[in-house]
Amino acid sequence: MTRQPPHEDWVVYLVVLSVVAAMMLGKYLIGKGDEPIDQVIKEDIEELEHSIEELAEDIEKKIK
Repeated sequence: MTRQPPHEDWVVYLVVLSVVAAMMLGKYLIGKGDEPIDQVIKEDIEELEHSIEELAEDIEKKIK
């Protein structure tokens, strides 16, 4: 049996980061409950829109 050279560093980093991302996505979806993914994403987008609008209003107040 011959020993193979180790993989390139970027391959290992890519595999580890993809596994971590998949685990985080799974935990996020479990935390959100059994709602369909479309509703979850829509709710998150609405929350982000509201927070962006609030930030824009705060910036406008500070500029004036």
